[in-house]
Amino acid sequence: MKNLVYFALSVLFLLGIASAQNIPAVDVFGGYSYLRFDVPSSAETASQKLKLNGWEFSASVGLFHRLGVEGDFSSHHRSDCGGILGLKCDNFSWGLGPRYTIGNRSNKFTGFVHGLVGQDRADVLALSGTTVSDTSFAAAMGGGADYWIFRHVGIQFGPVDYIFARHLNSFGAANQSDFRVGAGIAFRIGGFPPSEPKAPKEPKAPKEPKEKSTSHRSWKRPWHKTKSAPSEGQPSETPAESRSPVPVTSAPEPPRKPASVPAPAPSRGMQVHPLGIVAAPQEFDGARIVSIEPGSVAEMASLHVGDLIKAVDGKAVRTPMELAAELADKTGKVRISILRGKLATETVIMLGGH
Repeated sequence: MKNLVYFALSVLFLLGIASAQNIPAVDVFGGYSYLRFDVPSSAETASQKLKLNGWEFSASVGLFHRLGVEGDFSSHHRSDCGGILGLKCDNFSWGLGPRYTIGNRSNKFTGFVHGLVGQDRADVLALSGTTVSDTSFAAAMGGGADYWIFRHVGIQFGPVDYIFARHLNSFGAANQSDFRVGAGIAFRIGGFPPSEPKAPKEPKAPKEPKEKSTSHRSWKRPWHKTKSAPSEGQPSETPAESRSPVPVTSAPEPPRKPASVPAPAPSRGMQVHPLGIVAAPQEFDGARIVSIEPGSVAEMASLHVGDLIKAVDGKAVRTPMELAAELADKTGKVRISILRGKLATETVIMLGGH
């Protein structure tokens, strides 16, 4: 119980750091573990198979897109070793090695495989009726899967590992092949892809002014109305000499709509002038388009905001800076490889001299 409390406090501390600054991808796991340990036959021990229960803790740090380094610790025990109540058999192991993540960090389901190299210390039943302790080289290979309930918290199934050890070789024992499986809670920190910037809102056109009515009705004298002009053949009420010419005014022209205001460029990203786009980094996996200039080469080539540019003329680009460098000296036909959602495609653009 004390180890679980320390584990939970450590994870909460790391989550607080992750919310304050950008850190690499970190995966942390803690939970139950089962070990089937084969005690070898030697001058000190008799052959037997032990079923041990315990805990396992691991943490991995991403180095590249999906490749990272992992450290793993596990402890297992049994209080009735060899059927003798009160005689305790223990096993503690640690390992360090590469870990490869399967799937994108934004997915609900992800997987992993790893290979670990380290040490294994075991206390097993001896022929004398007591326990004998031995420390051996150990190697583990296996993998597991994660289901992410929330952005940072999920359930891990595994790891399921094959473990190779060499206990009691000095006493004539053969190498051992053990089996370990675990499950528990997983936490992930940092390494998330940048969120897409929201498109700026277009300015609203001003409303057309309403035409004023020529008729007038006073609220004090509702019977008062503006007199209409006399119809043809009807005499005017006033002499022609006293009538002054009515000035003719032309109808007011409706106000002109303002010219469309160009949308401002997003605050994040890098301008790639040959294509006429603004691109943002995508976790060293390409350059994602976040803005396209009207009339640019990208617009003529039917590129869209959100497309992920992966390569130029077959050469992979991992960042907007690499994309700009690849296009700096190119003219004529250029092949652009993009990823639109889950569809990978390629388009050809025409670049002039810069």
